[in-house]
Amino acid sequence: MDTASDMRPSGEPRPSMRRFVTLVAITAAAMIPAIVLRIEGWRPNPILDAFLFGAAILAGGFFLSWGAEAAEKRISAGLIVAIVALITVLPEYAVDFYYAYSAGANPGSNYVHYAAANMTGANRLLVGLAWPLLVLLHWRRTRERAIPLLPANRTEVLFLLLPSVYAFTILLKDAITVVDTIILVALFGVYMWRASEKGESAEDDDDDEPGPAAALAELPAARQWLAMGALTVVAAAVILISAEPFAEAMVESGRLVGFDEFLLIQWLAPLASEAPAVVIAVLFVLSGRAETGLATMISDKINQWTLLVGMLPLALSLGAGQLSPLPSMRASTRNSS
Repeated sequence: MDTASDMRPSGEPRPSMRRFVTLVAITAAAMIPAIVLRIEGWRPNPILDAFLFGAAILAGGFFLSWGAEAAEKRISAGLIVAIVALITVLPEYAVDFYYAYSAGANPGSNYVHYAAANMTGANRLLVGLAWPLLVLLHWRRTRERAIPLLPANRTEVLFLLLPSVYAFTILLKDAITVVDTIILVALFGVYMWRASEKGESAEDDDDDEPGPAAALAELPAARQWLAMGALTVVAAAVILISAEPFAEAMVESGRLVGFDEFLLIQWLAPLASEAPAVVIAVLFVLSGRAETGLATMISDKINQWTLLVGMLPLALSLGAGQLSPLPSMRASTRNSS
């Protein structure tokens, strides 16, 4: 049997489309129970609900990440890092926006604390676990003790520093206001603009994208964009219909088992919402692109500190029916204790 068609000119095997389709089918199957529960309006048990809707959000996150990865050879190198990080963090946005919206619709409730818990928990997961994990995997693969920051990473470092410094003004005010929204969203916009100008297109890069998305790069351009669009639309729909029941199931699960809901949301909810972003960064490291993996994690943090934090007051205001500030994470944590 002639296997030449299965080999690239360099002699490397082509990514397997069959494997990619199999993984897509398995991931889609993880979404089905949540879709059925949502359509039927049936909630069998808070713990089971949290598991099923969390699994659907996780699966949707992988769909989003695969679609974003496949665009890597068609978008500038700097911008694709920012886009991958933005898309893979969308599950966290959906859950946090629901909590913030519910806080506005239910004044005096604990939802504002839950929004703070989900976001601070995601921060701990990324900085406290994901970043060290990347370094550990890189060390195991290369025996190098550090992942070097390239000169091209100056953009990420700068735009991580700026909102981090600005966050101290939020702590002093004990609230996130619409003025903060304007400033933080503007910072995010400038970051995306700078990222779009950074680096050459990845089209000339001979390295494969990590993971199953490499198979999409073998398709003709039109079919590739169609596949990416389908993955994105399906994932966005599943995440949107799963965010509310998942968020509520986390709260009810805490009450059912007698565990503090704030801590439960802070430590467990981000595992579902942040897992796709962490997995993508890990795949970059394992494919010998540790610098890109670390840049993706830094970009993920920029998204959280700018767009996510900045949009929360708007979600709360939408629920309240009027412009309202969101109490800061310090105030929310203090009031919940």
